[in-house]
Amino acid sequence: MNSDLYLTLLLWIILPFILWKIIPRNRLREAIATLLFFQMLTWVFSIFLTYFGLYEPPFRIFKHATKINWTMEYLVFPFFAVLFQLRFPKEAHFIKRLLHYLFWVGCILSVMFLLGTISNIVNSNVESLIRSFFNFIIELWLCRKYILWFMDSPDYERFETNEG
Repeated sequence: MNSDLYLTLLLWIILPFILWKIIPRNRLREAIATLLFFQMLTWVFSIFLTYFGLYEPPFRIFKHATKINWTMEYLVFPFFAVLFQLRFPKEAHFIKRLLHYLFWVGCILSVMFLLGTISNIVNSNVESLIRSFFNFIIELWLCRKYILWFMDSPDYERFETNEG
């Protein structure tokens, strides 16, 4: 086994464990909805980018099934989206919310750059990072809007109070 596979396996062990430890029980539904919605968003965006030849990950687990990086798209990026959502400053001014977006996008890009330099899991060239910056701003904004809609739905309150 090569080092990329070991690092991927390590990510699949550590990141779910961290999520399990830091998600409060009363926000579990919100975290699961964030994780699943962000996985869907990254899948759609990645398929679009690979179709037009703008994204070609060097390391893939399922080489014959898909051209996207399964670990990054379905674990690492949604992991940061859950942290983004759980720590979002709800009653803050626009500047603080904007800084929150920029901080978490910066965290994602830093991890991408770090993984790109120590391994062959992702491309960490400047063009890819710039494209990813705008991609993640849009994805986190869409995810935030979806979660606000999802958590405000009347059905959610009905399930919380166990009413029929």
